[in-house]
Amino acid sequence: MTQIRHFLGIVVLLALSACSKPSAPTLFEPLSAERTGITFVNAVPPDDPAFNIIEYMYYYDGAGVAAADFNGDRLPDLYFVANLGPNRLYLNRGDFRFEDVTEQAGVAGTGNWNTAAAVVDLDGNGWPDIYLVTFSNYLDRTGRNQLFLNLGPDENGIPRFREAAAEFGLDIAAYGTQAVFFDYDRDGDLDVYLLHRALHTPESYGPAQTLRARFDPNASDRLLRNDNGRFVDVTAEAGIEDGLIGYGLGVVVNDLDQDGWPDLYVANDFHEDDRLYRNNGDGTFTNVLPTATYYTSRASMGVDAGDVNGDGLPDIVVLDMMPFDVAIYQASGGPESFELYQLQRRLGYHPQFPHNVLLLNQGQMRFIDVAFLAGIAATDWSWAPLLADLDNDGHVDLFVTNGIYHRPNDLDYIRYIEQPEVQEALTHGLTPKLMAEVLRHMPHVPQPNFAFRNNGDGTFTNQAASWGLAEPGFSTGAVYVDLDGDGALDLVVNNLNAPAAVYRNRVRELQPEHANFLRVALEGEGMNRMGIGARVTVHYAGRMLLREQQPVRGWLSSVEPVVHFGLGAYAQVDSVVVVWPDGRYEVRRQLAANQTLTFRQSEASGSDRYQHALPQALFFTDVTQTLALPYRHEENAFVDFTREPLQPHRLSREGPALAVGDVNGDGLEDVFLGGAKWQAAQLLLQRADGTFAPSNEALWQAESPYEDVDAALFDADGDGHLDLLVVSGGNEWWGRAEALRGRLYRNDGQGNFRRDETALPDVFVNGACVRPADFNGNGYADLFIGGRVETGRYGQSPRSYLLENQGDGTFIDVTEARAPALARLGMVTDAAWADLDGDGRLDLVVVGEWMPITLFFQQPDGTFTPTALADTEGWWFTVQVVDLDSDGDLDLVAGNLGRNALLQASPERPARLYLQDLDEDGQPDPVITAYWGNQAYPIALTDQLLQRFPKLRSRFKGYHNWGVPRLEDLFGSQVVQQAEVRQAKTFASVWAENDGKGHFTVHALPAAAQHFPIRAMAQADLNGDGHLDLILAGNFFEAQPHLGSYGAGYGLVLLGPPDAWRPLLPSQSGLWLEGQVRRLQWLLHRASGRKLLLAARNDAPVQVLAGQPASAATALRP
Repeated sequence: MTQIRHFLGIVVLLALSACSKPSAPTLFEPLSAERTGITFVNAVPPDDPAFNIIEYMYYYDGAGVAAADFNGDRLPDLYFVANLGPNRLYLNRGDFRFEDVTEQAGVAGTGNWNTAAAVVDLDGNGWPDIYLVTFSNYLDRTGRNQLFLNLGPDENGIPRFREAAAEFGLDIAAYGTQAVFFDYDRDGDLDVYLLHRALHTPESYGPAQTLRARFDPNASDRLLRNDNGRFVDVTAEAGIEDGLIGYGLGVVVNDLDQDGWPDLYVANDFHEDDRLYRNNGDGTFTNVLPTATYYTSRASMGVDAGDVNGDGLPDIVVLDMMPFDVAIYQASGGPESFELYQLQRRLGYHPQFPHNVLLLNQGQMRFIDVAFLAGIAATDWSWAPLLADLDNDGHVDLFVTNGIYHRPNDLDYIRYIEQPEVQEALTHGLTPKLMAEVLRHMPHVPQPNFAFRNNGDGTFTNQAASWGLAEPGFSTGAVYVDLDGDGALDLVVNNLNAPAAVYRNRVRELQPEHANFLRVALEGEGMNRMGIGARVTVHYAGRMLLREQQPVRGWLSSVEPVVHFGLGAYAQVDSVVVVWPDGRYEVRRQLAANQTLTFRQSEASGSDRYQHALPQALFFTDVTQTLALPYRHEENAFVDFTREPLQPHRLSREGPALAVGDVNGDGLEDVFLGGAKWQAAQLLLQRADGTFAPSNEALWQAESPYEDVDAALFDADGDGHLDLLVVSGGNEWWGRAEALRGRLYRNDGQGNFRRDETALPDVFVNGACVRPADFNGNGYADLFIGGRVETGRYGQSPRSYLLENQGDGTFIDVTEARAPALARLGMVTDAAWADLDGDGRLDLVVVGEWMPITLFFQQPDGTFTPTALADTEGWWFTVQVVDLDSDGDLDLVAGNLGRNALLQASPERPARLYLQDLDEDGQPDPVITAYWGNQAYPIALTDQLLQRFPKLRSRFKGYHNWGVPRLEDLFGSQVVQQAEVRQAKTFASVWAENDGKGHFTVHALPAAAQHFPIRAMAQADLNGDGHLDLILAGNFFEAQPHLGSYGAGYGLVLLGPPDAWRPLLPSQSGLWLEGQVRRLQWLLHRASGRKLLLAARNDAPVQVLAGQPASAATALRP
């Protein structure tokens, strides 16, 4: 008892201490129901045996909220949607006090499962109407969508509404989710896209095109055209391809390609693809998602669009369900097996991964996901994404609502529900007792919302706690709205089974000098009085902020139809431009901040749509089709994970090899392209007319069992002719298998090659690279051959070779004599020769997976001494040597995994690879750990670990009981301490600045160069300013599905100098390199007089880009 009293005394003292130091006010102040008068609760009973989460999988998806000034008093009002009804309308009476006028206004609704509300002035009378969406025609759910036409306020300021959906043809009864109004045909009135959600049935799985071709009146989305106030279904003729499996959960309208026509992004749940409908401008749409994105989220939920990075192009954010808590992550279903992932590709579905995506617009209707780099990929079971400047600093922030009332994807629950006795009981109906038992197994875990502050550098920081928005709960629909007219966006959230939340934004009082703003109110003409589809831009301090008027966004909700801009410390803007949907525009200049501007379409005098010109350079033109190289790399079917289930990514798809040189002495550069296993390589001879002809075809066909991963054209025997060395790989063959042999082909001077069986020592290796150079200075090229992987032994160091030319084109292995550290250096990926320290001797730089950037400095006696650059252990793919800063010495550029992946690493929190025989089969097992929070855990899923190490199954009693064990918890500290450990301390791609003496300072490349793994590089002074520029390419889509895609990109141009890198969008540079680029090489095309950039892509044709004449500098490879 004494100890208890002592403990309570400490608690009291701590409480008093906390009270004596009041905490700083948060950016948002939560206002209670007593303060606001808003008592609305979206009450959904979890234990209703007739309609529940078992019977209806979207039972806990919540409902929306809408904000608009319904009575014309210049104070935005709030309309809350209740799943079970009635819905409630609250008039804003000022000072954050509201009055419930639902009954007087007549907007309670009659459906018994409502989902969403859209605000729209459909009859053009200047008063905002409400379109209510319902879910119907399933079990006992009834009702139709309702249109409440606003007739204006009565003498007490209460708006009066009249239900008129049938008059307009909008009384739809279906599996409704949301509706979005927009003028897709630009005829001056508003059309509507109706988003519907399918139900799981035995018919929900199968070939994508088959299921999409089957229209379902309840589940299929619909596009309705407004024909003089009557809505007509034009779904099929407009090209909307939704069918039986349209699991529509989110939709947003935005002119994504900035051509003046509104486009659509539709977020679909489960395995069905999202849709990205490009408006063709002729009344039809084309789904361009397969070409516009490399992948999307999987369980796509809410969606919003806006310019996140201030480049003048609208971006897209789509939410998913990836947990941020590692314990919930490991106990949740979501990531697919590789076999299922591949099956979905074969059935015609686009790649999907279960995490949020932030799709950055690259121009020309193509997007890359940067969610991991941005720091927003994992927010758990999330609903509403809202892009808005919440702190008025001039950068668009992201608010995310979160939480599922019961988690039906919990793996322990799934184990329970799949038990035969439970399935048998369910066939007889849900009794109250059985319902209670089911819910007991389904976790109920309140979750905080997220408020991501935009840092202005491509990253976001979650400020929910410091902003006062992290109260755990189950939040669904949400809107931003300036409830008190102070120029700061407040937040209103529709919670499930809890009072609705109102958060007052205090940024204007807390940071008045750094929270300036502009608001733009729009008064349109005719039947689009709200100006839906208008584009508004604000220009100041060299920046352009872009917004588009579209109230429906986020999750089932409709935000205040006033356009908001934060300006930070700027008290004036240079101009505001409003472009109306019909192309007319108005420009106002030199405007003071902190006011609401009203723009009227009737006053817009500009015509033909105001164009905001983005910087254009267009250094490249794609000539792939014109040149028509007769080659396409074709990978063989092999799955590394079958043999090594803990390997993080496939290493069997490293080709194709690429080499360029004049092999027949005609002064024209020719091309060698290696093949995958069972694919013949190609040697293409350039002809005077600019075409390319295959050569030595019989030889290459005979060599097709080899998988060619790298090649070099060089004069091996000093006869003046380019010979060819090819390195084999593929990660299929073992030991001294013939398919792993390195091969030298001698050239007779006419371009005819024969394989020399005696030129090389026995070099059997899953190779990565071959780099010729005369390192001993005797006039003959020597070789470095890097080993990529020991087949079947991921993580172990394969053999690499230093081969010395004997002067006649034969080589001996001098690795042990000259550079013994090279022999088993690591999983090498690339290397380059150069005199790095200025002593006149060639040195070697080597990079690889789980390796630091390692420099081998050649000593006077011809031996090599290794030096690793500190804290550079990473997953390196490529390295080149070039004088980037024009100071006369040679710098390094190294391509790494990038920072846009699930796996992250730093010197303080490295990723680690443990090699230890954990299952006692005589072979080391590779287990990778990475930090999640403050602790490192295995990155493998629990099921993967149990499958790989069956002995662990005896300790497995369930996913929650299993928890999140550390490696030491699984195998014991002693076993782990005995393991061989490799590390990755950085995944950033870098350039390393040479001081002229071989000492390097490492600098990360800009954020745009971290979006994707850099696997290939070239250099050129593209803009003629005297500074070398970088051309970067890559991508790597071979990871285990639960690790996601290792970033995605279309290539990147970085304009130098390196102390002021300037990234160019592909739409600005013309560099569009799609797919997995493995090699880049320049080639002089004599017929056109232009340098061609060849991009050798895995499992794809070579892509060819034409550069400016004489603009290219070849990579420095002595």
